[in-house]
Amino acid sequence: MTTVSLQEFRLHPDKYLAATANGDVVLTQDGEPWVVLRAVDEDQDRLSAAYANSPEFRRMIQQRRKEQGIPWTEAKKQLDLES
Repeated sequence: MTTVSLQEFRLHPDKYLAATANGDVVLTQDGEPWVVLRAVDEDQDRLSAAYANSPEFRRMIQQRRKEQGIPWTEAKKQLDLES
C-alpha cells in the first residue's frame, strides 16, 4: 500500500495510478486518509456484481440517495478542479 498526499498525487498522477498495479494507493487530505485508489481486476468485477445483487447494499444506496448532496460546482471547488 502506498500513501500519498492529494497535492503530491496531483503532481504525479500517472506514477500513482500505475502504482495501483502493486496495491492500493491511499490519498490523504490534511494528513487524513481520504480516497483509496485500487486497480480493477477480475475479483473486483466479481465483488461489484455481488454488491449489485445485494438487497442490503441496494437499501443502503436508496437511503443515501435520500440524503442531501452538494452541488457539482461545490464539489469541484472542494476538489480544486475548476479551470
